[in-house]
Amino acid sequence: MKDIILDLEADFSNNEYFGTNVWTEEKYRVLSGNIPVLLSAPHCVNQIRDDDVRDAEKYTGAITRYLSRATNSYAIYQLFTHADPNSDEEHNYKNGVINLINAYDIKLLIDIHSSNFSDDSDIDVVTNKRTTLCDFKDLPDRLNKIASKYDVKIDEKNIVNKCYENEIIAVTSLVCGIPSIRLVLNAKKLDVFNNEEKFNNICKTIEEFILTFK
Repeated sequence: MKDIILDLEADFSNNEYFGTNVWTEEKYRVLSGNIPVLLSAPHCVNQIRDDDVRDAEKYTGAITRYLSRATNSYAIYQLFTHADPNSDEEHNYKNGVINLINAYDIKLLIDIHSSNFSDDSDIDVVTNKRTTLCDFKDLPDRLNKIASKYDVKIDEKNIVNKCYENEIIAVTSLVCGIPSIRLVLNAKKLDVFNNEEKFNNICKTIEEFILTFK
């Protein structure tokens, strides 16, 4: 799996995670599928927030591309550095997400992120206290049941961020009326060189969860 992930990550890691070094008018890229799940990786390259450059969340782009391929689900991801779609009120990436949901009758949005955790959890499920789940309140429990098969530890801290109303999961659940989840992966567990098994199990957990919408 390591070689596959590193190959998929290369487009993002170019130029120290400022993104692709091939000129394109695309601001983001879309992968088509036939399962009504949309994967999103808005922080797979560096972002600009409040005039500061924030570091990319490494491997979120590769994981999104890998899962899209493995499950035949839809995906959207940034190609190079722009303003942060998770904080700006208006953003072309966020509009792209909404357009895809409406065009392809998407039933679930999974927004993939990573962060360094203070505990040993593998995935934090963020749904803004389950308000972004619409009428599908059982989804975190469904994910947790799958995760237990792969020895993946799920948490649901649901710490609501400042300006949360601009976040992708908040906007899509409100505007499109579909359940929207942010999966924050523990960056310390995404060590594809030294702990490929854990990396693989995290991916398997999300993959099986997506396939429940097949």
